[in-house]
Amino acid sequence: MFKPMNLRALSDLLQLSQTTVSRALNGFPEVSEETRARVRAAADLHGYRPSAAARRLATGQSGTLGLVFPRERNMLGDLIFTEFLGCCIEQASDLGYDITLAMARGEQTEEAVYRRAVRSARVDAMILSSPLIADQRLDLLRSLKMPFILHGRTRSPAPYATLDIDNRGAFLQATRLLCDLGHRSIALINGDPTYNYAADRESGYREALMMLGLTPPPALIAGGMMIERHGEEEAARMLRLAGRERPTAFLCSSIAQAMGVMRVAKGMGLVIGKDISLIAHDDRIADIRAEGFDPPLTATQSSIGAAGKRVVELLIRQLRNPGEALPTEVWPVDLVVRASTGPVPAP
Repeated sequence: MFKPMNLRALSDLLQLSQTTVSRALNGFPEVSEETRARVRAAADLHGYRPSAAARRLATGQSGTLGLVFPRERNMLGDLIFTEFLGCCIEQASDLGYDITLAMARGEQTEEAVYRRAVRSARVDAMILSSPLIADQRLDLLRSLKMPFILHGRTRSPAPYATLDIDNRGAFLQATRLLCDLGHRSIALINGDPTYNYAADRESGYREALMMLGLTPPPALIAGGMMIERHGEEEAARMLRLAGRERPTAFLCSSIAQAMGVMRVAKGMGLVIGKDISLIAHDDRIADIRAEGFDPPLTATQSSIGAAGKRVVELLIRQLRNPGEALPTEVWPVDLVVRASTGPVPAP
């Protein structure tokens, strides 16, 4: 009768210790590339996948990464987050890891969820998403001796592992493009200003205007959820402004917000790219991309999915090489000019 391959049988077949086989399959650096390749080839040939129990016994790790939702946000309804999460899960699986999700509910605090995860020893490290400008999670996880990586950055003076995009530079570029086209009344429809990415984007926007000696009026800056309704409500409000405050161009933090702006412009008989210029940040979510709109949107763009995969790679590398310096990557952002931007219209 056929018996499934287990760690002992695979070790005997290869004439290696069970510890060596387990560490080879889990990518530990002390195993040579030649041995790792031989072990993986044999595991693939015989259909062997290490169990969580075997992994824990051999490495002292569960093979699971954790991600906690903020209590006030159901992030599974956020297309940007679900794209990020899906790519995290895909990459973790390719590297032999799982991802577990948790959410603080009711009176339970987010801190309590993290503490429970550490006590249970069910996760080896945490992925932190959507960091605040001042984010207490970093100090908490340091105190609990739980490895983590931040998708984004915060203003913490202590070093931490991070992968981010250059949000400030992206919105500086985008605003300068609009300024070069003659626009001076430029609206920013941003994310929640308590999040660091939104603060960085506003910083880049303000810096570009300051180069021309301009200070944007408060009425042209709005922060909130990166959804279509927010873009629609703010565009409707801003386009009712009188005189020079009325914007001739919009800069949005998401494609969804830009869709709201486009809806309002169409309802007012305004032509995007002629009467109103529009730039959005494009996270390269499948089927919702800037080039697919009419007109195609000028966009700052960077793949949220690629970021999810890289975050997992960096975090697992931390676990396998605990003595290495904490990884810090900041990706440049492309500005792709399309038909939604044009010269400022004549008065």
